Amino acid sequence: MKKYVTLFILIILALIPLGCSDSETVDNKASSEIIDEDKENQQTEIKSELDYAKIQPNEAGQIMVLMYHSIAPEEGTWTRTPENFRNDLENLYHEGYRLVPLRDVILGDIDIEAGKTPVVLTFDDGTLGHFNYIKKDGELVIDPDSAVGIILEINEKYPDFGTAATFYINSNPFRQPEFAERKLRDLVNFGMDIGNHTYNHMNMSEHGSKEIQKQMAKVQELVNKSLPDYSVDTLALPFGIWPQEQYRRFAISGEYEGITYENIGVLEVGSHPSFSPFHKDFDPLSIPRVRASYEEGYGHFKFFFNNYQKDPSNRYISDGDSDYITVPEELEDKIDMDRFPDKKLRTYNLDKEQ
Repeated sequence: MKKYVTLFILIILALIPLGCSDSETVDNKASSEIIDEDKENQQTEIKSELDYAKIQPNEAGQIMVLMYHSIAPEEGTWTRTPENFRNDLENLYHEGYRLVPLRDVILGDIDIEAGKTPVVLTFDDGTLGHFNYIKKDGELVIDPDSAVGIILEINEKYPDFGTAATFYINSNPFRQPEFAERKLRDLVNFGMDIGNHTYNHMNMSEHGSKEIQKQMAKVQELVNKSLPDYSVDTLALPFGIWPQEQYRRFAISGEYEGITYENIGVLEVGSHPSFSPFHKDFDPLSIPRVRASYEEGYGHFKFFFNNYQKDPSNRYISDGDSDYITVPEELEDKIDMDRFPDKKLRTYNLDKEQ
């Protein structure tokens, strides 16, 4: 009889499915809870690393997109001297600004040190003063008083400043045709970008869809002779003027003789800083710019630079972590998280932090 009982027990045991026991299931559940707790602790640790009182991050703040034209020996309405341009960059660096590509602003991919402010350099018309080669001791070198030369000089002095800038070109970029292709390649190698300013600097309001597309596509074609895979994807409107309403979409995208273009950002002349890319009012296809000149009134670099010195509360201040969007608690409702589903929103209240 005992033999049959033992056999019966063995059969029953054999029929029980292999797998985790109840105790193992409990253990796994506990492990999962520990992992979740670790994640929460890590997030808390990331948050606690920020000295909110000192840094006061505000990634809903304004960003200056500076508009330069000529860099030349005599200061004027649309001209900055080399020395004054150097001073602009020096002042920006010492006030905590760092150069970022326009594309990174548009895409919300701003990656700078905590406590620093992004600033964007743009140059219209592709003049010789922007990028010039000269002979020195029998060798071809970059003119140290050209915009490119000065940006590289300041970045060599302050390596964390950056070299980002976008140059908006026409049919004869930088006015040295024999070096045009080399210059375009060099710009990209320096960490700079090339933008569209139409092939003949056209007033887009005076033309229809065919001519607008032709003017836009020919710049893309010109660039691709030097840089076959380069996409010219931002536009600075010549004279700051849009096409007529029915043709407006062709300033953003189009095609001419098999050459296509699509702009992720459009720059206007404007007169004030841009919204943060995380702000609900940011429009990448209507980005205002600040005029970089000697003038001091509203709309000019000096006006906003001085105002941000006195009151930095409206200025974009980085949290140093591109995975997060950090803002003061009262600005939480200004953030458009739908555009950035991969990022996390982090808010703070200085009264609670202290």
